[in-house]
Amino acid sequence: MLSRATKGLLNFRPWANVMLPAMMMAGLLIATVHNPAYANTDAAPEPAAEEPDLMAKPVIPDTVVVPDPISLTVVLPKTGTIRQIVFNIWLEGTNKQAVGVIERALPKVINAFLIDLQRLMYSDTLQRFETREAGKRGFKYSGPELIAPPPPKTPEELEAEAEAAKEAEEKGEVIVKEPPFTPFAPVTNRYFAALQNKLLRTGQAILPPDTLRSVQVRLFYDFWPGDVKKKK
Repeated sequence: MLSRATKGLLNFRPWANVMLPAMMMAGLLIATVHNPAYANTDAAPEPAAEEPDLMAKPVIPDTVVVPDPISLTVVLPKTGTIRQIVFNIWLEGTNKQAVGVIERALPKVINAFLIDLQRLMYSDTLQRFETREAGKRGFKYSGPELIAPPPPKTPEELEAEAEAAKEAEEKGEVIVKEPPFTPFAPVTNRYFAALQNKLLRTGQAILPPDTLRSVQVRLFYDFWPGDVKKKK
């Protein structure tokens, strides 16, 4: 006969086989809820704060006149060498009012530019023909990238400028105003820097004083038809 203790043990085992796994699962669920590692990952993340766009893009100011490209052909008479050249030249006025003056006189200005360019490019073509081999005479130039405009002045800066101007006026002093913004960086190529200065003087001789601020060669390229190898 089984003892009373043995009977009690036999009666406990079936109950333990059911309850112990249930208790373990309950503990696991509790641990899952309280453990951040098992947090619900399906929740939508909070949108990131948008950063302000502080990078201003270069723009062409309304003081700049952009004519059609200037094309010219140089022919060396002794050899019959032909060089076709294209210039993209922009004219920068001193202010908005100067733009209308430049546009009205533009045909005359461009014609004067052509006279200068024809003479200068003839010497340049002759020099390149004599010093460079066929196929290596071509040249291309692009002006420096435009400068982005500065951010607008804050009300505090404008107020400070007004107060400084008022104080200077009371003292009989004159504050030199900042020149208007220009998107054109200095040209590092000495040849084209000199060419721009030459064209500027030509344009200023035609236009009224204080009208033309600068002349910018934005693009130059050439083509030598005789240097192209004929296909067999």
